[in-house]
Amino acid sequence: MLAGSPDTWLAQFRDLGEQMSEAIEAAWPICIRPLQTKKDAMTHEDHITEHLVQALRRTKKVPGRIEYQQVLLIDDADGNVSLSSSIDFVLTVGDDEEVYLAYECKRLNVPYAARVRSLCVPYVKEGLMRFVTGQYSNGLPMATMIGYVMNGDNDRARRGLRKVMKARTATLGLTSEQDHPSVPGGATRFSSTHTCRPGHSMRVEHYLLPWP
Repeated sequence: MLAGSPDTWLAQFRDLGEQMSEAIEAAWPICIRPLQTKKDAMTHEDHITEHLVQALRRTKKVPGRIEYQQVLLIDDADGNVSLSSSIDFVLTVGDDEEVYLAYECKRLNVPYAARVRSLCVPYVKEGLMRFVTGQYSNGLPMATMIGYVMNGDNDRARRGLRKVMKARTATLGLTSEQDHPSVPGGATRFSSTHTCRPGHSMRVEHYLLPWP
């Protein structure tokens, strides 16, 4: 766990996050290339993430070591250890296993036979909320959400997330939200700041990656 206030570490985490954003932009075309002709399970969330992690490693742009499916263990009152959950992937920071930049990935705008499902609610409830409650990145100053926009409509995905997050402002401890400049056809980036249940403030960076 970080020594001192998480705020004192935020600049370092943001620098690592910016380097990772460049790596993600470079890795995304490599990630999706072999998946373009695949359907069903091959384009499910976990499989895309496996390809993304491998592509990130191959770009040689990652400022550290990536661990896929970072396992989180918890102790009960009697000292018994059990598996709590796992984060999609993390960038390790230093030698402390409890200090990392987490990346949680969710699909958005998934086409089905009858309609396109936005999946913005699961993105928030089953992804973003895990940082707010302290299940992931407990005590850390920053984390990242990645949205795989399966129909390529990033504008619609961003509008949907803005609506869902606004409706859950109190639950999310949401104190601010800011859109960042994005290149047309590239990732859509925004950030949100939350007062987490453990009591500290956390900045969450969001990357919406368009499926061509």
